[in-house]
Amino acid sequence: MSALPPSRRSFVRCAAVLGAGLALDACSGSHPAPPPYTGELRTVALAAALENQAVNAYRSVQAALRSGRLGPAVPALDAFVRTAMDHHAQHAVTWNAILRDARRPAVTGTPLAGHARLMDAIGAATSVAGIVAVVQRLENQAAQTHLAAAGSLAGPGPSVLAAATIAPVEAMHAAALGYVLSGRSAVGGFLGTAAAVPVTELTA
Repeated sequence: MSALPPSRRSFVRCAAVLGAGLALDACSGSHPAPPPYTGELRTVALAAALENQAVNAYRSVQAALRSGRLGPAVPALDAFVRTAMDHHAQHAVTWNAILRDARRPAVTGTPLAGHARLMDAIGAATSVAGIVAVVQRLENQAAQTHLAAAGSLAGPGPSVLAAATIAPVEAMHAAALGYVLSGRSAVGGFLGTAAAVPVTELTA
């Protein structure tokens, strides 16, 4: 084999190394996949994730109430938990239908930065009042997140309609839980936006 001039030999070596590097990079999949939700769909996905989170939270509350570790059974609270859990499951279906219509994947889990903290708080509760306070904060955040979405999403459209109709339901949940804690609560008191969960909480 004829010897290449030094400059040309260096060029060939560099090209080979560069080609191998590019091939390895392509195979390694080091480039992160783009997020499945962009623009206003991130708000919709956040809403779906919050609904899934609420279902999970109430499921844990139900298990705690029925285990007896929080004291004697409270049938009315158990019935409320079942109803609220069903509402949140329906709300998740509504939000996910919007995502599917936009050809985006449904949110089936709880891709939220604070989800583990919430579940830890439910698990650490030692009384009915303590666990109710945790889910009331969750409902308050959900109501205010949806209300904020109703004001920020472009409308009229299914997202705005969903946000505007779901927010009052979450506020009613929060008010019902407030009754358990300290008596009658005004539903409107849970319809601000200061406690809205930012879209940056979504990890999907």
